Amino acid sequence: MSKSSKTKLELGREYLLPNEDFIIQKMVDELKDEMKRHYIDEGKFMPRQVHTKMHGCVKGIFKVEPNLDPKLKVGIFKEEKDFNCWIRFSNSKLPPKPDKKKDIRGIAIKLMNVPGEKILNEKRDAKTQDFLLMNTETFFSKNIIEFAPLLHAAIMKKSFKRILLLASFIITHLKLVGRLRKSNVKCENPLDMSYWSTQPFRFGKSDQAVKYFLKPSEDNVLVNENLEEDDYLRINLSQTLNDHSAEFDFFVQFQTDPYEMPIEDPTVPWQSEYQKVATLIIPAQQFDSIKQMGFGEDLSFNAWHALPEHRPLGNFNRARKLAYVAMSKFRHEYNDRPDIEPDDDPNFLDGTHISKAGVKPHQIQRKGTIYMQSEVLVNCSKKMAFEFISSGAELPNWLKEFGKIPTARNTENKTPSYNKPGDKRIIHFDHNESVHEELLTYNPYANYSYKVSKFSSLFRKFSDEAYSAIWFDTMGDKTRISWEYMFTAKNFFAKIILKLILKIIKYDEFMDQSLENARDYIQNGD
Repeated sequence: MSKSSKTKLELGREYLLPNEDFIIQKMVDELKDEMKRHYIDEGKFMPRQVHTKMHGCVKGIFKVEPNLDPKLKVGIFKEEKDFNCWIRFSNSKLPPKPDKKKDIRGIAIKLMNVPGEKILNEKRDAKTQDFLLMNTETFFSKNIIEFAPLLHAAIMKKSFKRILLLASFIITHLKLVGRLRKSNVKCENPLDMSYWSTQPFRFGKSDQAVKYFLKPSEDNVLVNENLEEDDYLRINLSQTLNDHSAEFDFFVQFQTDPYEMPIEDPTVPWQSEYQKVATLIIPAQQFDSIKQMGFGEDLSFNAWHALPEHRPLGNFNRARKLAYVAMSKFRHEYNDRPDIEPDDDPNFLDGTHISKAGVKPHQIQRKGTIYMQSEVLVNCSKKMAFEFISSGAELPNWLKEFGKIPTARNTENKTPSYNKPGDKRIIHFDHNESVHEELLTYNPYANYSYKVSKFSSLFRKFSDEAYSAIWFDTMGDKTRISWEYMFTAKNFFAKIILKLILKIIKYDEFMDQSLENARDYIQNGD
């Protein structure tokens, strides 16, 4: 809104839209109808309607900065304090899409042990507070009047009429559609993204408004196992947090001009400086158990679940108040699950550690190598699978004879141990064959990698070394063991011959059979 507008704008003030309550209620009714079609009519578990796909719900620490400027000492930030918190990472689209598809990515933070009455009547006495952010600085729609017809066309039952409505909306709202497309992004790891509130919030006084910004630390170490699977963001988040902590800086950005930084139009980026008020620390941890993933699905987040000093502002936030409460109640009642705010606990951080000392898995170059990969699901914990596969004593129980490939008989350590980078061992096979292995990385119970050299078999004529990485991922109530193997070749002609040899002896099938041997031995002991 320009300064020449008839309406004089004031800092921190909201301006209601015509028929706002009617529009919001209609959107809620349509959202319920969509969830009924997708889940109730088919008797399925009902996830949340917004930011449906969860990558993980992890434990964290929200540390308020020491020595803040007095103007920043408001609400949550009024004193230096550490809040234990739950952090949920997610994709937005419903129904959920594979992670490689562009999507809006979100983070929701629930602080615990927050004293004071909260805004929502239903949870007025709860000692928690929520922050909700996503991967885009601005929202794609100016207001709910513009947004409502898009929602209607997007979620209505598939039909020719829906196609016409969407086509008509796209033609008449090209700028909105362009902004929406820019909001959908690709992502390799949820810990490697910046997140914004996009919507404004009060900051203590009625004439003070801020937006929130969360920026990842440049020192974060990321482990990206793969970028192909439908759920690779959960896998990469798990692999990273197995050994590495992560940190984000939490900023506020003040509204300094009510015209250039409007409350009611979130498509306009604010231009004021970011001021750091807290650090979000995510300790290294295991989070992907069925119990904890289920806990994350049940947990509710609402921007209005906050102290009055942090009251949400703007028409989209006003829509959130009704929609989030109604939709949370709707899904919890249908799923017959309680909607409970978690309590803090002195032992909350047990099983986590703040450390960046873990060694990042060796980035083995696949390009130019002969690459093979195999995997198996095993009914056991990651710990059990890791300890079995990495044990030299257990090698004969799964690296068994397969065609022309001999059985592993024993190992000979060339260093005092074989559980840290640089450790070496020799594996002896039948027929007087052997190879030397050197650990490149070793991260219990997530992954390890090693270099293979000094082949005594026919391979020595064509390759000086090979590389291997083994990954351990939780898949529901099972563990997936993934084994990658990469042969280098001495030259172009050696590569051709080596490929032919590996194909003749069926090395890829040997890998498959070996992992099946491991599965059977772990599960049955034979």
